[in-house]
Amino acid sequence: MNSEYQRAKNFKIAWLGTFMAGMAFSEAMPFLALYIMQLGHYTDTQVSFYAGISYAASYLIVILVSPIWGWLADKFGRKPMLIRTAFGMGIVIILISTATHLWQIIVLRLIQGFFDGYTPSAIALIASETSVDKRASVISKLSTGYIIGGLLGPVVGGILATVFSIRMTFTMTGIILLLVGGLSYFGIQEKFQKQEKITIKKDKKLSIVTGQLLILLMTVMTIQLVESLITPYIGLMVKKMIVSTHDVMMGAGIISALPGVATAIFAVFIGKLGDKFGSRKVLMVAEGSAIIIYFVLGMVHSLIIFAVLRFLTGISNAALTPSVQALLSKTSDRISTVFSISLSAQSFGSLLGSILGAFLTQYISFTTLFLLASVFFLVNFIILRKFKFAIKS
Repeated sequence: MNSEYQRAKNFKIAWLGTFMAGMAFSEAMPFLALYIMQLGHYTDTQVSFYAGISYAASYLIVILVSPIWGWLADKFGRKPMLIRTAFGMGIVIILISTATHLWQIIVLRLIQGFFDGYTPSAIALIASETSVDKRASVISKLSTGYIIGGLLGPVVGGILATVFSIRMTFTMTGIILLLVGGLSYFGIQEKFQKQEKITIKKDKKLSIVTGQLLILLMTVMTIQLVESLITPYIGLMVKKMIVSTHDVMMGAGIISALPGVATAIFAVFIGKLGDKFGSRKVLMVAEGSAIIIYFVLGMVHSLIIFAVLRFLTGISNAALTPSVQALLSKTSDRISTVFSISLSAQSFGSLLGSILGAFLTQYISFTTLFLLASVFFLVNFIILRKFKFAIKS
């Protein structure tokens, strides 16, 4: 079979897989706090705390096991990792839909951490088959799969939760992930070449620990910290802005989807800008914009303005993550290992953001979290500016 044809086929299937995975995750996670609320008689403060802990649980495990999965991917290939994560996550999330006690959700979220990482594995596979000069646009195109899935997920989840129940939302999420596993198993063909065993100093292209990688890992951590600081509380924030209780779940779904709308529209265009002007420049502009947007978000109480600003965050998101991923793919030829370490950094950011959110919401308002997010982006922006010489476009 023609290798170019197979690469194109792999991309299409990986795109569809990330689309379905993105839809599955965003379909359920925005409703985690509301799901916990149904399992007992908790105050809003308690729900905020438990939602943060539950959201953080899986990331604690991901931090520890992700480098192991990266090593296995370099040893046996990236396709097995796609199959592992899709089937494993699907089964665990179906089990979450049957939970009757809070502790069951926390335990299952811990187990979920062993199987996380479909999209990073897909990006590693596609990036390894793509020339360096085209990776920014290809990764951006692949990211639109996850993004568009993330766009549809909250709307679908809101409909399922409103018409049926939140439990049904989690059940459908698990089923979708099982379908992703089957799609990956039967559709993707990987011509895998095992990497030689090397030392860090042996070859610059095969080395792992570099100044560029460390700075990019910090950026990955910051992006995910902000996301996990905000996401668990979107439903509760919308609840305070909507008068009708019946419209809360649908409103939460739509608001959660707005960043995905903007990202889906602008991702490919911004990816081309990355190829033309360099991913580092695009990253700097996007992070500067995020600082302003999140600061303003922390000042508003109108649902309409809140929705518009959430849309604008999607435009900055269209550049932030794909730009970092494109830069990461150029740090070493051991792409699976790089992306597994990146997933650990991402998960550490998620863990830190979740715990921080769970703690801070006991003392500050939800909108204040956006001001804090702006500060985190500002600190990272300053570091990127200071050490810009270490990052090559």
